Amino acid sequence: MFKSGREDGKSSKTPQFFATFIATIGSFGLGTVLSWPAPSLPQLSAQSCSGSCEGLLILSIEQQSWVAALLNFGAFTAGPVSGFLMPRYGKKWTMVVLSVPIFIGWLFLIFSINVEMLYIGRFLTGFSGAFSMLAPGYIAEICEVEIRGSLASFMQVMTMMGLLFTYTIGTFLDWRSLSAVCSVVPILVIISMYFIPRSPMFFLSKGLKEEAISSLKFFRGRNVDVTQEIIKMEASTKDSKTIVNLGIMAILSNKTYLNPLSISLMLMLLQQFSGIKVISSYIVQIFQNAGSKFDANICSIVVGVIQVTGTSISVLVVDKFGRRRLLILSEMFISIAFCMLGTFFYIQESHSPCPALDTCQDQFVTAETVDNLAWLPLASIVTFAVAYSMGMGPLPWVLNAELFSKEAKDHSSSLCASFNWLCSFMVVKFSPSLENLIGASGSYLSFAALAACGTFLIVISVPETKGKTEEEIQQGFNKGKSLDTEAGLSKDYDKEELCTDLIKPLIKEKQIEIK
Repeated sequence: MFKSGREDGKSSKTPQFFATFIATIGSFGLGTVLSWPAPSLPQLSAQSCSGSCEGLLILSIEQQSWVAALLNFGAFTAGPVSGFLMPRYGKKWTMVVLSVPIFIGWLFLIFSINVEMLYIGRFLTGFSGAFSMLAPGYIAEICEVEIRGSLASFMQVMTMMGLLFTYTIGTFLDWRSLSAVCSVVPILVIISMYFIPRSPMFFLSKGLKEEAISSLKFFRGRNVDVTQEIIKMEASTKDSKTIVNLGIMAILSNKTYLNPLSISLMLMLLQQFSGIKVISSYIVQIFQNAGSKFDANICSIVVGVIQVTGTSISVLVVDKFGRRRLLILSEMFISIAFCMLGTFFYIQESHSPCPALDTCQDQFVTAETVDNLAWLPLASIVTFAVAYSMGMGPLPWVLNAELFSKEAKDHSSSLCASFNWLCSFMVVKFSPSLENLIGASGSYLSFAALAACGTFLIVISVPETKGKTEEEIQQGFNKGKSLDTEAGLSKDYDKEELCTDLIKPLIKEKQIEIK
């Protein structure tokens, strides 16, 4: 299928790019699942009926919130299922197997005759959430080090492209037809996976060296000598087998593991409470409620384009500017964006009906004022999309992969992923209820306040991992606290090194006796 390798004997990047695209088709499907409620729920609401609603499937606000949120339970369930399948069949076949319930979920949505069928469909399509873990994991196992980071981050780009795709075709199709089009994606996953092999790391973990060599030659070029790389992979596989994975209780009881876990959990919470799922699930309704001069569906497409662009740029600059700096700027501008959006809705909610200033001289805000600010919701959400895509979107997942030591990585990263989907469910499910309780302005200003607090928390707690190895990152968490500042001892001393440096002079002077 591909060239045997470059003329200079070096490996070809083309098969790695090809495999990355194939592996992230499921991530594209995740984007379609996440954004499906945006064009669909307005069609399922009572406001969509121009006359009688008899014979139509109409949902209450409470039912709409469940339809939007249930995918998170599906994603939460897919985590343990993936954990069972991966070590036995590899990431490739795990993605194939999970595509089956996802396709069945789309069938439930296409042929829904009641709200219960919509619930089941959304739960099953939520299994696509596993691709946020499976695709980067597969890519990391097949790609060369110098392109691994960028290609592993391509998952987020494909997810944003899935959102944009759904926003675009949802403008022209009814929700059943939209579901039918989206159902093609899991079929594409099943078919396309035939063209790429399982990763060489998986074959080595099963003791299948010949199959591992054949797989690696597929990704590097048939005539490329992969002997040295296979030797390194074998050594890495042997090392991983000697690692004793820590349980949750052991991680929670040791500060060395608890500190990075706390940071990753905090970033997952801030990511979901940034309001991204509210925007992606209810974006069309937000523009409709704002009474924007612009078509709500066109506005959602504009936001989708910006999200794809911003995420693509983030993939390119994350190793230049660093994770911490981008996270701080991202949270700061998310807060500003929601302040703008909340302010618009506050003005809209608080002004009394008044056609013009000449008839209501004592009122500062009139209907004309609100009408003149109709551009503000679009500007606010565009600002949010840029800010989120550059930082809070991809980087919590990057740090979730970087912060943990090998022995704590499996349980810690899985716990953080599950916590992320739990937070996502809470936000999507209860945001409409919160908006009914305190108004749209109060809801959006609450997100602004959370983002402002998040900016402060990131400043004081998140370390910079750019350019650091796993060992260097762990050394940062292993540092002992100030043990004796009055004696002039460094606060950055490792405890073991500190004890050694204190004891050695005493041994030389025979002031202590070693028993």
